[in-house]
This record gives sequence, structure tokens and C-alpha cells, in this order.
Amino acid sequence: MGEDLDCDAVEGRFLQATALPELESDCRAAGASGVSAVILADGPLGDAVVLAAALGQSSSLTMGILVDLTHEAHRHPTVLARELTTLDHVCPGRTLVAFSAPHGVEVHEAIRICRAMWRNGDVSSVGPIYPVPGAINLPIPPTADSPKVALDLRGGGEVPAGLRSLVDYLLLPTDDPAVCLMQPT
Repeated sequence: MGEDLDCDAVEGRFLQATALPELESDCRAAGASGVSAVILADGPLGDAVVLAAALGQSSSLTMGILVDLTHEAHRHPTVLARELTTLDHVCPGRTLVAFSAPHGVEVHEAIRICRAMWRNGDVSSVGPIYPVPGAINLPIPPTADSPKVALDLRGGGEVPAGLRSLVDYLLLPTDDPAVCLMQPT
């Protein structure tokens, strides 16, 4: 089902279980219902990237993580890029990172750093938010067009100028807060 992300728009589901068996069950149910991607956030079960890697072993769904750059415990973009590279090796071509609002300069800079590490295997940046004197990401992801990048617009808001061209999907709200419409940009 991960290959379904190439069509016009697909459904994604945010998983929020508080126990691992429930999370696994919710992932299976999402796949059975035709969902193309599941998206996890760090929470009561721990690290979203680790959980996505575990779920990806028994699912053909795209495995996504939700990143909130305003949270004090967020990942630095170089760490995020490395972790998503590893996830993309576990789930080849089925990896997604979604940035929650607000979509300011932090998100723009984080996406540029991640994309450089995924495509070139290294990055240097003067900032202004995330200065990187030099970071290496080897091996690079196994597929040229993955991980995919999305902006979570379920809370509303506009996509800032210049940011739309850096992302693959906009996550749009539906009547169910746990479900989004993944609209290609």
C-alpha cells in the first residue's frame, strides 16, 4: 500500500495507542481499511521512529512520524535525517516525516538540512536556527525520492511562500481528527 502515495490523494491515519498490542492492532486495522500511511508521534509508548520501524516490519504501509519543532525535546534536523534514513532502510521507500505547525523558518531550515543529508550524504549550514558545521549521513536512503516530507495542516493555517516546493504532501483535516487526507503538492 505504500506505493499508493503516488496517486492524487490518499488517506493517512494518526496512531495514538497507549499499549504496544493496541498499536499493532490499530496499524493492521488501518491497512485493512485502505489507509496508505500511518503516522506516529513520540508519546506514552516511546520514540516514534523506533515504533514505526517495528510496525514497518509487518506492514506494507508508509510509516510516518510527526515532528513538532516547537517542543523543547524535538530532534535536531541532522539527528532526524539520520534516524529517518535508518527507518527508510527498514521500510524502503515507505518513510514519511510530517512537520506540525507552525511552519516557520525552523521547518524550512529543517527540511533543507534533511534533504541535503538524504541526497548528498552530508550538510553544512550557517543556520540561523540550526547551524551545522558539518554532518555526515552515510549510507544515504536506499531510494532517491524517500523519505517523503509533509506539512500537517490539520490545525489550519497557510503554507508559507517557498515552503510548498520543499514538501511532497499536505496533511489536510477530515471529519475524524485521527485521519488526514494526504494531498500531493
